[in-house]
Amino acid sequence: MNALTLLFLLAFLVSVDLRIIAPVLPSISESLRATAGAIGLAMTSYSFAYGAGQLAYGPLSDRHGRVAVIRLAALGFSVSTALSAFCATTWQFVAVRLLAGAFAGAVIPLTLVHIGDTVEYAQRQVMVARFSIVTSAGLAFSAAIGGLVAHFVSWRAMLIGYAVIALVPAALLWRLPPGKAARAPGEVEPVARFADFLMDPFGRLVYFSIFAEGFLLWGAVAYLGVYAATRYGLDQLGVGLLFALFGVGTMVGGALMAPLRGRLSERNLAGGGGLVMGLAMMMMVPGGPWPAFALAMLVLGLGFVGLHTTLQVYGTEISQVARGKAFSLFPASLFTGMAVGTAVMGPLVDAGGERIVLAISAVGLAGVGVITAGIRRRRTA
Repeated sequence: MNALTLLFLLAFLVSVDLRIIAPVLPSISESLRATAGAIGLAMTSYSFAYGAGQLAYGPLSDRHGRVAVIRLAALGFSVSTALSAFCATTWQFVAVRLLAGAFAGAVIPLTLVHIGDTVEYAQRQVMVARFSIVTSAGLAFSAAIGGLVAHFVSWRAMLIGYAVIALVPAALLWRLPPGKAARAPGEVEPVARFADFLMDPFGRLVYFSIFAEGFLLWGAVAYLGVYAATRYGLDQLGVGLLFALFGVGTMVGGALMAPLRGRLSERNLAGGGGLVMGLAMMMMVPGGPWPAFALAMLVLGLGFVGLHTTLQVYGTEISQVARGKAFSLFPASLFTGMAVGTAVMGPLVDAGGERIVLAISAVGLAGVGVITAGIRRRRTA
């Protein structure tokens, strides 16, 4: 297997882990005798560690190569995922999930940086969309299969089995060369500070938009499993299948990206994607029958592809000489947004404010689409 194939496979497994807690959150809450909001802190800690780790992974990959950094983190990710299954208290679970998030954070962002290194800009959004099919398949897998295993066995067995599977691509990465570093040994490192990327108008708008997307989308999605279980009386399997529809929507959107990109501009894809996501969230507010909720999850995934892949491609263009370091602020912004979103929205959900959360997310995501559509992309020299 070549590097990109293994990176795609490992990214699939990490994407499973990113969302594996949401559909089984009711089961974990019951097992650890905690509220949904308390277990939601595990997703907050995971997201925070995932985002914060980028500040180290990006610069390290510029120096030592993308594969070299990913293969070390992949081993730590497998071990910490297995440890999550043995937690006996809420705070143990929160702490170990923080560790898992820190290791997981190397895989998907550095794979995107690898795509930025190796794929011409004209074809990059199509490749990123193909990558989104892989990560979306992981999302669908986590919702459907994760819910199935947790329903018939336990959430602990689910995490142990998943950690063992993740060891396979992690081990195979060690058979590959470490990857080409951004600079040759002894070459002077360009002066590129995080502050420079944040002060750059293009970079600042990209970072702000992805933070807002993380806050509004994933802050709400984290609690949709509890919302669906309470409103429709579904068990874990039913909730998992509903969540899988989001993954199906993103897979369909990714598969359609090549013809769509030939007809629509980046601005249209971003703006339209945000509006579609806002519409999907608003469809959930009235609390209609479960088929309406299912349709909304599918539509949400379709809209997500247009907005998110545009932001990802923009993220790879913030800097060419220090691409890893510049892009590291992209997932850091995304997962900081997710962490803040789950923390802020958790108390609202515990207080019965699910509809308020959905309405805020609906309006906000439409706004993020409009802002992203107005970003003037920097042209590659």
